[in-house]
Formats: sequence, C-alpha cells, structure tokens
Amino acid sequence: VMNLNLMQKLLLINMYMKCIKTLLFSLLGATLLSGCTAPSTQTNETATTSDAEAIERVIMARRSIRQYTDRTLSRDTLQQILIAAVNAPNGQNRQAYELRVVDNPQLLQEISDAVASDTEVRIRKGTSTIFAGAPCVVFIARDTTYDISAIDCGLLGENLILKAWSMGIGSCCMAGPTRQMIKSKACAPYMERLGFSTDYELLYCITLGFPAESPDAKPRKYDEKIRFVE
Repeated sequence: VMNLNLMQKLLLINMYMKCIKTLLFSLLGATLLSGCTAPSTQTNETATTSDAEAIERVIMARRSIRQYTDRTLSRDTLQQILIAAVNAPNGQNRQAYELRVVDNPQLLQEISDAVASDTEVRIRKGTSTIFAGAPCVVFIARDTTYDISAIDCGLLGENLILKAWSMGIGSCCMAGPTRQMIKSKACAPYMERLGFSTDYELLYCITLGFPAESPDAKPRKYDEKIRFVE
C-alpha cells in the first residue's frame, strides 16, 4: 500500500469502507430477523388469547332459536357439528349416548303429526311441527345402565349447539317433544325407526337450522346462583 499513489489509496480506503458497511448491515439484518422470529412463545400466547376470546363470544352470543328459515343444512356441515359434539368430555370415556339425526322435513312432519294425534302438544305459532319447524333435529338417547349418562348427554349437547352457532346455525334444546314422543302410541313406529340400542332411552332433542329470528339474551341470576366458599 505504501507504493500506491494518493488516488489509489483513496479508492482502496473507499472499497474497505463499503465492505465494512455491507458487513454491518448484514449483522443488523440478522439481529432484526432473530428479534422478529425468536419470541415464538409470545405468538402462541397471542393465538391462545384470541381463541379464548372467540370462544367467549360464541358462548355469550348464543341464543335459543325457535324460528328457522327454509334453508337446509348439508350433511358435511352436520358432520362437522356432530364430530364436535361427540368430542365432549364424558364419564370414563364410556360415551354413554346415541344420536339419531333426522334432516328430512317430511319425516319430521310425520313424527309431529303422529304425536299430535294422541297427546297434548304445543306447536308454536307460525310453525308446523313440535320441533318449531326446524329442518333438522338431533335426537339424543342415554344409556340407562350408567347412572350419570344424562350428564354426558348434556355435555355433548353444549358442544353441539356452540359449534353450530359458530357456523351461523341456530339451535334449541327441547325435552317436551321427546317426552310426548315416548308417551304417544301413534309415534311408536317412529321411535322404532330411530333405532336406539337396548338399554337406551330417548332423553331430549336439539333442533338445528338457520335462524329466522334474533332474540335478546335472557337475564341470568349470577348473584343468586354463584357463591365462593371460603
């Protein structure tokens, strides 16, 4: 370098400076990149918080729907809802329930007519069946040999209605129609058609369909029903 003239020295120094600058930018970029990608735990926590908020919104927004549009539900949609339902917690994983899905409006009308022919039933104004005119009904039976099977059926039902609501589908848990179905002699052929296993009894049903109403939330007695025990 000592034999170089002034111009050559300046060019060489300029080249060195460019190399150093490039190296510094590379190091800075690597640092920023690691800073963006390293806190994977924080990203997961954010996703978990978002999921929790979404679940809470579904729970608090859900309403019992008793008026439905004529729009039908696809079997694919129903499968998604039912899979979520049977993934509910249950005692000893006995899965002490059976579900029968009727998405044929004509069959639902026939069941309703049979029940109405020999029992006292209430059909809501503006609907044609004891199932509030829903296009689909899930009938849920419990295993009578397992003393807490009704609880399992209830847990299953909660999963079902929340999954349905998250997909824009309304529902309503109904026990009145199923009680009358059991009493009705005219409905006996339809009960047999549901085909529940021996030792299983029909407990309740859940109607499903796209909502044709937007009811307000009913008040809850938080102060009366909840107590912390010291």
